[in-house]
Amino acid sequence: MTPRYFAIYDADGTLSGELGYALGKLAGTRHCALCDISHGWNPIGKAGWRKDSGLSCKLQWLHRDEQSPDLAAYTLGKLPLVVEQGNDGFRTLLDSEKLEACGGDYEAFLTVLEAEVSGAALAASDSSAPAINALNT
Repeated sequence: MTPRYFAIYDADGTLSGELGYALGKLAGTRHCALCDISHGWNPIGKAGWRKDSGLSCKLQWLHRDEQSPDLAAYTLGKLPLVVEQGNDGFRTLLDSEKLEACGGDYEAFLTVLEAEVSGAALAASDSSAPAINALNT
């Protein structure tokens, strides 16, 4: 299976979900680091994000309510996240702390994500990867 990559917002994609998030953001009661990276205060999103430029992998952007049941079970209580789905299931590439560290900068996000994706590809091709992965689980 070719790995699949998902960026999952800590917000719902419905009209009421979008409005609720916007109002919460204005009031200072809601925050999603992934929303800041892709949209900031622009409801249609940042130019780089709209073009989906700069990524070597195909990243599918999802709201919390748009996930498959299996993905939703994996991400429950951890959003926002960037997740890889491979033969062995799901693996977190970027958690909320790493997303927050990007400071809402889409280019910084691309750099961090590319490093994670490249590292995962190298580990998968390395014959010692199972021993390394066993230590990280």
